[in-house]
Amino acid sequence: MTVGHTLRSARQLKTAAIATIAAAGLVLTGCSDDAAATQDNAAQATTIRIAPQAIADFAPIWLGMDQGYFTEQGLDIKLVEGGASSAAQIPLLLSGNADVAATTATAAIQARSQNMDVTIVGGLTDFAESDAVDQSGLVVAGNSPITGFRELEGKTVAISGLKSVSEAVISAAVEKSGGTPSKVSFIQAPMPNLGDLVASGGADAAFLIDPFLSKATASGLKILGHPFPLAAPGVPGTSLVASTAFAEANPDTITKFRTALAQSVEFANQNPDKVKAALSAQAKIPAEMLASSKNPQFSAVVDPASLTEEINLLVKYGVLTDTVDVNSILLAN
Repeated sequence: MTVGHTLRSARQLKTAAIATIAAAGLVLTGCSDDAAATQDNAAQATTIRIAPQAIADFAPIWLGMDQGYFTEQGLDIKLVEGGASSAAQIPLLLSGNADVAATTATAAIQARSQNMDVTIVGGLTDFAESDAVDQSGLVVAGNSPITGFRELEGKTVAISGLKSVSEAVISAAVEKSGGTPSKVSFIQAPMPNLGDLVASGGADAAFLIDPFLSKATASGLKILGHPFPLAAPGVPGTSLVASTAFAEANPDTITKFRTALAQSVEFANQNPDKVKAALSAQAKIPAEMLASSKNPQFSAVVDPASLTEEINLLVKYGVLTDTVDVNSILLAN
């Protein structure tokens, strides 16, 4: 018994309890449908563990979490520590340490070609279809005599990953320009170091993506050209990948995730400044470094025809040994 409170008989307590329950029922009945749905979603939220990448491509997820789009779908997004590279994201899925991972479409295709059970459940970015909006490019030294892709024959090109879509598309751009791709040498280095390689003479050209492209041109390097709009416009860039087992076991969750993803991507495309702010905060990149950089082209859906084109390029230029059926890697909408 609590000191200072009036004692009640058992009958009085019973009457008070009934009154309380009735009052609660009236309050709940008066709630709006939206409020009730929100409370229900919060109570029954399904957790999705996502392995992120600290790059602009991942901005729709950060922004969608902030805007509550995933919460509205009854989803609780938990970001887990991602792999050091796109390829390193795949083992996180197969080991059960992540449900979804942000990785390149190429990494997912390569995994599938090695009989790893992964599937693309959504998109994040596509490579640009025109030079005007392309956030990537091939740079050379300011005084370089190289003026076109064809002149990369016999030269060394630095990229952030060997046997990647960048290697395949640069090779395709050389061929489209009348050159012989097999005469181009590729070397690998971390993206932040690629511009320095060109400046120091360690490479004749380098493939960069903003903000590193803008930083390189500000330092005196010049853009030779944009290989993706020329040779592979609109092919998938970064995608969201899950293990096949997770996707098949959770179809309703995937549907809700895709709904929230579509909203998040639309918001990112409509709010470029918020994309840069999110990238600055999450990747610890100074805001001034992002001032002149271009944002990616965000897309929530991976187009099967564009993915097929990417697969064909990967096979043609030796990134893949054998082709991959697009239906085996892309989860149907």
